[in-house]
Amino acid sequence: MLMAEKADLISRLPNEILHHIMSRVSLKQAVQISTLSTSWRSLMSPSRLSLSSKQELKQIIQSLSESAAGFQTFTLHLNASFAVCTLGVNGELHLDFSQHKQHPLSLFDLIVKQTSSLSRPTLSLIKTLHLRSISCLVGEAVSDLCSSWSSIESLKIEKCSGLQSIEIESSECLKNLEISDCPNIARIVLVSAHNLNSLSYKGAFTLVQLLNVPNLVRAALDFRDGLGGNEFNCEDSLSLLSCVKDIESLQLNSWLIEALCCAGVIFSKLDFQFSRLKDLKVMCSQISGKTRDSFSCFLHITPALEELQLIRMEDEGLSCVEFPWSQHQSWHEPHLWKDYATVKDEACRLKDMKKVKMKGFSMERDELLWVDLLLHNGINLREMIVDDLWRVARVPYTQLNCIKPQYLIIPCPHSHSYSLLIADSTPKF
Repeated sequence: MLMAEKADLISRLPNEILHHIMSRVSLKQAVQISTLSTSWRSLMSPSRLSLSSKQELKQIIQSLSESAAGFQTFTLHLNASFAVCTLGVNGELHLDFSQHKQHPLSLFDLIVKQTSSLSRPTLSLIKTLHLRSISCLVGEAVSDLCSSWSSIESLKIEKCSGLQSIEIESSECLKNLEISDCPNIARIVLVSAHNLNSLSYKGAFTLVQLLNVPNLVRAALDFRDGLGGNEFNCEDSLSLLSCVKDIESLQLNSWLIEALCCAGVIFSKLDFQFSRLKDLKVMCSQISGKTRDSFSCFLHITPALEELQLIRMEDEGLSCVEFPWSQHQSWHEPHLWKDYATVKDEACRLKDMKKVKMKGFSMERDELLWVDLLLHNGINLREMIVDDLWRVARVPYTQLNCIKPQYLIIPCPHSHSYSLLIADSTPKF
């Protein structure tokens, strides 16, 4: 029997059984299934709940968090439709307040302080919480709810325009925190989050403070929106880097590294290093000699680096941040007054670096020099891959006549002893 002729036996089942099946899959899978069938989609239709006050909002959501009924979705009405509440299996809860438009914009704080109480043990089953478009109207209620849910392991906050600060204290279960597209956020403070191992932030530069967060392994600090209209503060930036100095995986933007160099920071003389950092991902909006040489200086504080990724994101809306050189040139890294050959000669050698991946590069002069510099830095480098398609290696001029014709040979700027060999990713060097 052909696939098109097979009967859809599952969709013909009673809604009660379909709902029971839906309650056994994750919220993400439930949404995917609903796009394939009208009958399945009807199960996603939200029920309407009318509220008389914000206090009742807390009571309703608290009741849902203590329910094991499986998949449920509701629209919440307080004078008008303003939120969608979706409860999935395995402790998933999504609160979306995007239907409520607040004019003018009011700023608010999200403060989560979880305190254990033996007399009132938590009944919450919430492990994954996704907050979207919180406003000042419900900010306090959401803060109170989050403070009462000590079981949260993963927290995602996005598109909260009025949110100006996040403070999370004494969260014993929290393992993953994601924050994105909150344009007015100025500060993120995490205190005594003992089990937090992953922190992800996307937006404009913000101050991050970590106090007693001993198990953080990964930090993705994607400041793609630049400074967000604020002035660059060197001390805040160094404080941020110092907070994450013990992690193993880090994502940064090249403009931050460049800005610190322009402000006079000498990385090799800082009182901290990324001594455990193994994986570094750097997002670039442009490639220039200043960017390249600033990054080379930054590598002085990454002695254990094993894998490096350089991603050019020009088409992804990344903000281009320009900084003038400081007037105090004697404070600067060497590349401000030395030529490329001298910078290369004084570059840090990374004996543990095994792999370099570059994406979005067009192999122009400054980019070729960056490739050359990284090949020089990685004295034990095993492979360099450009755009997932090409492998790069250095070939002495004396051996050029041994190279097969299908390989692309590019003269390396500032070098009279070798060229760069660019080959299909299949060959091994």
